[in-house]
Amino acid sequence: MVKMSAAVVAAAGALALGLSGTATAGAPVPVPEGAAAAAVNVQRVTLRLASDPGQTADVSGASTENGANVIQWALTRNTNQLWEPEAVGGGYYRFKAVHSGLCLNVRGGGNEDGAEIIQWTCGNAANEQWRFVAKGTGYQLVARSSDKCLNVRGGVGQGRNLIQYTCTADGATNDVWLPVWETV
Repeated sequence: MVKMSAAVVAAAGALALGLSGTATAGAPVPVPEGAAAAAVNVQRVTLRLASDPGQTADVSGASTENGANVIQWALTRNTNQLWEPEAVGGGYYRFKAVHSGLCLNVRGGGNEDGAEIIQWTCGNAANEQWRFVAKGTGYQLVARSSDKCLNVRGGVGQGRNLIQYTCTADGATNDVWLPVWETV
């Protein structure tokens, strides 16, 4: 498990720094001096809970429709659990669902706690842009539109909706994530 955690942290760190090149899932990713010099090709990731890496962000029912909820679900690596990260500038990323081509989005773009996370047509809106904030062995994903964290409603549990919620200072079991590169 320690080997996996090191690989996850290295991969997430490289992703958070916006590095490009090639990497293998589950293998440690060397980050050379001068992060801009590193080369890591991030193609597909699962967004797993740090507190339970067997649970991941999942487009409910593998829907391809705008507005479909994103939930927490057991890791299967199906395409509705795979996300293609794309740097959009300023340290922010958009995550496109592989199965639908739609982006991880805060419904309505509001800044209230409890706003649902859905998939929606990708654009340049702030409510589909996320930045990484390191917390322990994982990362909080913070929405540009609200400065709130990707969170599992009501705590960890399969089938629960993902929402945005005020970030906890030290990270909570339901708001710290492990972006893990996947080979498909």
